[in-house]
Amino acid sequence: MIKYLMGIVLVLTLFATSVWAEEKPRAVIIFDASGSMWGQIDGVTKLEIARDALKNVVKEWNPNVELGLTAYGHRTKGDCDDIETLIPASKIDKNKMISTVFALNPKGKTPISRAIKKVAKELKYTEEKATIILISDGKETCDPDPCATAKELEAKGIDFITHVIGFNVDKKTDKQLECIASSTGGEYFSAKNATALNSAMKVIAKKVEVVKLKPKPIVKALKNNLEISASEKEGGKWIGAYHSIYKMIDGQVEERIASESSTKKRLGEEQLPVGKYMLKSSYNEFKKETAFEIKAGEVTKIHVVMGETGKLEISASEKEGGKWIGAYHSIYKMIDGQVEERIASESSTKKRLGEEQLPVGKYMLKSSYNEFKKETAFEIKAGEVTKIHVLFGQFMIKAKCDDSAKQVQYEIYASSGQLVYEKKLKCSETLKITLDNGEYTVEAKVGSGTKEMKFTVGGSESKLLLDMTTTTEDLDKEALIQLDSQAVQKENKPMVKDKEDKASNTEDMKEAVKGLEQLGALLGQMSKAVGSENAKDMNEAGAFLNALGGMMDPEKTKEIEEKKKEQNIKADKAFDDMSQELQMFTK
Repeated sequence: MIKYLMGIVLVLTLFATSVWAEEKPRAVIIFDASGSMWGQIDGVTKLEIARDALKNVVKEWNPNVELGLTAYGHRTKGDCDDIETLIPASKIDKNKMISTVFALNPKGKTPISRAIKKVAKELKYTEEKATIILISDGKETCDPDPCATAKELEAKGIDFITHVIGFNVDKKTDKQLECIASSTGGEYFSAKNATALNSAMKVIAKKVEVVKLKPKPIVKALKNNLEISASEKEGGKWIGAYHSIYKMIDGQVEERIASESSTKKRLGEEQLPVGKYMLKSSYNEFKKETAFEIKAGEVTKIHVVMGETGKLEISASEKEGGKWIGAYHSIYKMIDGQVEERIASESSTKKRLGEEQLPVGKYMLKSSYNEFKKETAFEIKAGEVTKIHVLFGQFMIKAKCDDSAKQVQYEIYASSGQLVYEKKLKCSETLKITLDNGEYTVEAKVGSGTKEMKFTVGGSESKLLLDMTTTTEDLDKEALIQLDSQAVQKENKPMVKDKEDKASNTEDMKEAVKGLEQLGALLGQMSKAVGSENAKDMNEAGAFLNALGGMMDPEKTKEIEEKKKEQNIKADKAFDDMSQELQMFTK
């Protein structure tokens, strides 16, 4: 009898243990190692304060809670993909954790969105509980909206939570960081000094330690009465989907009571009390709701047709056939030709494609690489792979100046005349831009001097050199000097006397004709370096002087010979008037 009773107790103990399985807690700390961490609070760098706070928490960390460490901005400047998993989530090695943090050397940017997304994937957030602790002293500096990224991860995750500590940040950054926490069910702490940071770290550490007990009926004798499967289309292959089960009371959806995943090979199964429920299923961007009822002694089977999808693969390079580069891509839904809300984001790297499974439909891909932006419209078709290679098409413009420290103002105009880009750089710096293929004009200004030149994006050349040592200002000055010189020579030349012989007069006339022709040619050259309206006026002036020179040729007609005195007077007056007009134009 005693042995029999002991056997019953043992069975009951095993049953209770199997039903209430402990879910082991784990978390990953994302440590901000961007350049701004060298800033000081009360004479101490934020880096030192954060290191010490983390050290204090790690020393008291519960050994039953797994802990990992990821950092960003600690290896290179200006790199939005400088994110590294330093210690994967595992049983804590306190000395290793502390020494790793103290070895960090802040340098770069603050890619919060990409860091959260990377850690979430490593924690298998769509399959298991995932907790992130983010410590940041500044706002996102790489991607537009980290809050949207957090919402996206929370929607797809099983139990995804991000606790955030904003370390000595302004009010605008406070709101951005708080949104990340609140969107995922986490808590936000705004710490302005070392004491507040230490306190926040301890509170979060205690929250991570809380162990949730989840009923997992694994005893064979216990029959599951709900079976769930899913597919993209009716009669299609099973897919992996996530399902939340809510209690229904008087037709109203109440609290969530269970969650389950169905896979390509396995049903989602649950044991539920008799009653009415709502099943909320999610698969990529698809959401479906199914009302159902559990009846005594029956198994309820639900198959959810989610909707068809296709795969997107993204890569990027600076030129056609060039090596892949790291770029960030945001995916937006297109409805009736209009760009709607962002539904996903992905990074492509030098070695890895950016991949997303998306519902059938039309989309807009917005890609960014350093300061360059590209937009690509695309369509996802059922069961197909859509491959997009983003060509950023860098074009480089370099200015040659007499002083490399001078500032150059660049303005880029499309063939339509629309200003598409402008920037000011030192002469020693190279302007790097990405533009759609086509014809463009660059207008570069150094001081009051200007240089214009046309170039083509998509052609054989990908760079342009502008010689800023000679500009329109220099041509104007040179022309004025030549005119002044000719005017002085003319004033110093003695008047031709009536009694001089015909040969002498002819030589004088030829010299005057030659001077007028040179002036006409000079005005023609200057017209190429100025605006279209002024160029037209100067071309007409040059043509007038050339025609005037032809009229003064003494060998053409006897009538010209008889009127040479009158023509000399007219030529002198025209010369003086033109000099005055050119001087006014130059000014």
